[in-house]
Amino acid sequence: MTMIRKAIIKHMNELNLNPNQLSEMLKGKIPRQTIYDFLSGKTDARSEVVSELLKALGLELTAKKKRAR
Repeated sequence: MTMIRKAIIKHMNELNLNPNQLSEMLKGKIPRQTIYDFLSGKTDARSEVVSELLKALGLELTAKKKRAR
């Protein structure tokens, strides 16, 4: 989860978004405290929460391709 959290925070910084702005984007979908707790590392989030965060930021998870040996 740490890698996903780091990617979300990095992209938020690139978009100049703070947690409050992100929570406004997701109002009615994810409680504000859940977003703050996840971003601060206080808690991990369910996959539904992470999925909504990724969608709101225009991010998607992809598998790394294994290098041929």
